Amino acid sequence: MTLKVMLAPGRYVQGPGALDHMGEQLEILGLRNPLILVSPSAKKAVGAAITRSLEARGLAHAFVDFGGECTRVEIERIKNVCIQGGHDAIINCGGGKVLDAGRAAATRSALNVEMVPPEHIPDLGAGVACINVPTVAASDASTSSVSLVYTDDHVVEATMLFPSSPAMVFVDTTVIAASPVRLLVAGMGDALATYFEADMCLRTGSPAVVTRSHSTRAAQALARLCFDLLMTYGVQAKREADAGVAGPGLEAVVEANILLSGLGFESGGISGSHAVGHGFYHVAEFFASPRYHGEVVAYGTLTQLMLEGRPPEFLKTVFDFCRAVGLPTTLEELTLTDTSDEVIERVALAAARDVVLISSMAGASSQPDELGRYYDHRVIFNAIKAVDVFGREYGA
Repeated sequence: MTLKVMLAPGRYVQGPGALDHMGEQLEILGLRNPLILVSPSAKKAVGAAITRSLEARGLAHAFVDFGGECTRVEIERIKNVCIQGGHDAIINCGGGKVLDAGRAAATRSALNVEMVPPEHIPDLGAGVACINVPTVAASDASTSSVSLVYTDDHVVEATMLFPSSPAMVFVDTTVIAASPVRLLVAGMGDALATYFEADMCLRTGSPAVVTRSHSTRAAQALARLCFDLLMTYGVQAKREADAGVAGPGLEAVVEANILLSGLGFESGGISGSHAVGHGFYHVAEFFASPRYHGEVVAYGTLTQLMLEGRPPEFLKTVFDFCRAVGLPTTLEELTLTDTSDEVIERVALAAARDVVLISSMAGASSQPDELGRYYDHRVIFNAIKAVDVFGREYGA
């Protein structure tokens, strides 16, 4: 029997006007003096609502502005503000980097898995509760127990794994409905990979990257539910978001983008979709406009389905979803200005060398070859181009 591990935030709160209940939810957790980390845009979006809710319950609090990058220096600064103010929690409001920095500043210890062997950091953060308030639904970062730490030059220098998930994740769908629609759609692209990657890890017996263990049946079921909600409510959610309405479709997709995708990727695993998606970062200079994470991962998911040899009927279902919500199904839609074989080969080769992500794919090797590949990049190359052909034919 193999060891199975499942991670999840201690409390998940979602709904329109959810921030009006922040004070009472903090009291349930026994918290009375949080530090609130905010980006400038997040402060405008949620600052007043949080202040009203905490003051209504007589809870002390203070705000601290995010410095703009999740670096060791920034983490240390936030940690010191927390300790000096006697705060018992850090509430992180904004996008991925704010959440990464605040999560690290709150958690006492961490494991840097970028190092070989992994580096144990016993006193990284303040050792207080971590509460995340995402202001967009562009990814599943808010439920995660992982932070990426960057250098001042914006290069990843550490991947921090924490002993536990956030104490609470707070999602006000009124705020999400007012955010750019493209970010919600990008979140659907990230969430689209969840089921297929978790299923691949299950079929190949590969452990999840975060838990370094195998998935529970619950994690697999939640990953499947993530896919089902996208297929059922994706188009409706986009229409509601276009109108700025937190309706039932948007509620379902926000839960898929943030909660179900987060639980599925951490406890189910990641695979070829993200490997190919990350491969596109190696040709970023050829994009006509910057791409969001979920947009390149969506193309990576279509590539993984090609690698799996899925039947045309199933491919049409997924391609139809992507087209309906606005996710890329061709290299042109990805805004790749140079689609030569040399450029696509760079993407494929980067994916084939990404041992953390590609090694769970069927057909991957446990050891690199003379080119540093764990997978035949020529097969990935053909799959990337097959997606483009299918997308152009299907679009026509």
